[in-house]
Amino acid sequence: MNSELAEGYMEAARKEMATLERNECWDVVDRESWMRPLGGTWALRCKRFPDGTVRKLKARFCVQGFMQEEGVDFFDTYAPVVSWTTVRLMLILSLLLGLSTRQVDYTAAFIHAPIDRAPGYEQMTPEQQHRSCVFVDMPRGFQQKGKVLKLKRSLYGLKQAPRNFFLHLKGKLEAAGLTSLTDVDPCLFVSDKVIVLVYVDDTLIYAPDPKNIDDLITKLQELDMHLEVEDDVAGFLGVHIERHSDDGSIKLTQKGLIKRVVEALNIGHLPSKDTPAADRPLVIDKDGDPPNGSYSYASVIGMLQYLQAHSRPDITFAVSQCARFVHNTRRSHEEALERIGQYLLGTMEEGLVLHPDEHLNVDVYVDADFAGLWPYEDKQDSSCVKSRSGFAICIANCPVIWQSKLQTDIAMSTMESEYNALSTAMKDVIPFITLSRALGSAVGWDGTDDLTTFHTTVWEDNNGALALARLEPGHYTPRSKHYAVKYHWFRSHLKPNAVDVQKIDTKLQRADILTKGLTAIKFKEIRRLLCGW
Repeated sequence: MNSELAEGYMEAARKEMATLERNECWDVVDRESWMRPLGGTWALRCKRFPDGTVRKLKARFCVQGFMQEEGVDFFDTYAPVVSWTTVRLMLILSLLLGLSTRQVDYTAAFIHAPIDRAPGYEQMTPEQQHRSCVFVDMPRGFQQKGKVLKLKRSLYGLKQAPRNFFLHLKGKLEAAGLTSLTDVDPCLFVSDKVIVLVYVDDTLIYAPDPKNIDDLITKLQELDMHLEVEDDVAGFLGVHIERHSDDGSIKLTQKGLIKRVVEALNIGHLPSKDTPAADRPLVIDKDGDPPNGSYSYASVIGMLQYLQAHSRPDITFAVSQCARFVHNTRRSHEEALERIGQYLLGTMEEGLVLHPDEHLNVDVYVDADFAGLWPYEDKQDSSCVKSRSGFAICIANCPVIWQSKLQTDIAMSTMESEYNALSTAMKDVIPFITLSRALGSAVGWDGTDDLTTFHTTVWEDNNGALALARLEPGHYTPRSKHYAVKYHWFRSHLKPNAVDVQKIDTKLQRADILTKGLTAIKFKEIRRLLCGW
């Protein structure tokens, strides 16, 4: 409020108060001695487009939820959000089927939901009901002496507010004729005409006919939901969605977030790098130089985690390496983090390209780096003998899920590390197949593939792991008898569910980029196969 934007923020605050009062979010009542009102605060924010340009100034009056007591001010808090796996899958289906899309935002979303009441509220006397309510101090700049707010609707900051809004929105969507696919994603709602994805107050709507989307929006407005509608999906949760009509592809980028990373690291003056990680793995380096402390290592890791999980699988391995050292950071770890920033500096305009082919087949690329830290790490540290798993799950040749992490168990051979990675990947493959079938059926897929039996291929480049995976359940080789039973579970899901494990040339193994640092030439070859650029 001391900035040059102060008047703009004050106007936003006045608009917020007018909205809250118009929606009867509270009653102004006299403060009494027995009351324990919660504090209130203003959250002021400059909203930006994914490319970093200013969109609008916002002001939210929020409750200081950290003052709440469980069982007194709130009861249940859990609220689900849509998985980005579902979002990416729907973007791919929208390209394959030519689906119309709309993005909907709800004006002051949380205030639409009534505040939850204490158990047995209806049986209480009026005095007891009054005493069980939630009270909040008057907002700064709008105080009235001796008065407090008695809440009637959920406000931002309340611990239960996200749950209240989700249940409220779920009820409205169900009243409009949609059903939640709770078994695959509780934030995925379908009908015979539309599909809706919900992430708190951001909603994506897909339908073969745009008229069906208009009809749903009209129904929601009739159910007293105040909407802001965008004609097409251009950005979702900070990810810019760019459609290329020339080749029918979608490009996901996060240029604004990359700029924030570069600014935080203060590396804008440094040259770019061809790869995000060196070919030598990052180690504990307990005797190395201390960090210089010029930026928050943990904060940058958080931004990079969001970036790699949404649009940049090419940095997943590098970020996973650096994330190991959020605690006990050394200067060498900061240099590795800055290298990621330098790589992003030279590839700021790039992102994940979704260019699906005609077949809705699932391809799973699995790789492992056996004891990759052993030649470099302190031999007295048990983590030096751990292997790294990496996998990428693609549908219609587009990556949807990817992961890179150290294995929890210590593998005794290359075959065992690869087999463990294969089992880990299958833990995501099985539910992904269920999700794909559910979404494909919902959009009426009528292509050449039968969605009840569409084929899934797992691509493995290790002959030993390949042979073991193909054995019938309950059979083991002499060298695999000691493998943990938990890694054999997936074999029962292979043939009966049209899942096959096949050999792939190491040169074409897309998961290679997720397990180790590569030379610039090899890195770019795999990046083109996985990310499309």
